Amino acid sequence: MSVKERREREEKSRLAAILVAAENIFAEHGYHRARMDDIAEAAELAKGTLYYYFKSKDEIFMHLLKRESAKVHAEVRRMISTSSTFIEILEQSFDFYIEYFDRNIGYLKIFLPCLCGVIRFENPDAIRASTHTYDVHVKSLLEELRKRIRKEGVPFKLEDLLKFVRTLHIGIGLKLLEGQKAEAQAAVRFFIDLVKRVMEDPS
Repeated sequence: MSVKERREREEKSRLAAILVAAENIFAEHGYHRARMDDIAEAAELAKGTLYYYFKSKDEIFMHLLKRESAKVHAEVRRMISTSSTFIEILEQSFDFYIEYFDRNIGYLKIFLPCLCGVIRFENPDAIRASTHTYDVHVKSLLEELRKRIRKEGVPFKLEDLLKFVRTLHIGIGLKLLEGQKAEAQAAVRFFIDLVKRVMEDPS
């Protein structure tokens, strides 16, 4: 192995250690009480080494959000096929959210406060960036739903649907944080059944 390859491997290893440590610190202490010192200590790195990779805790926080949001986006996109119906897209996406966040509670603790708008970042630009990846994902999902609305004559306005979806995402997250996965699943079933009834009798 060359010196360059060894250095690249070491840098990847340090970056992975930083992100694992940061996710744990943010999940345990929340954004506001988390400190760069805490992350460096948890990653077993000097503070100067941490600053070599990230300039601030905002930057680390955004990196975690973008990384996980990209995973969620890619997986949901993979599940949706051209033959998926309006209802199937809703069912598949919500089922995935519940299972994914139930397995990744640490990330849920990071993501949910951003979705609820309760974090005040040190860097004002981070406020927009914090929900940007989620918004991109939701817009992509809604575009697929828009196609089905036109094709199937679904009696919903996309803007109204977005409000329901966002609210349900928050509700799912809160129930999972409380350890009430079954209640989160029940809420989704209620929502899907309600949508089905409206579709069957739009009057």
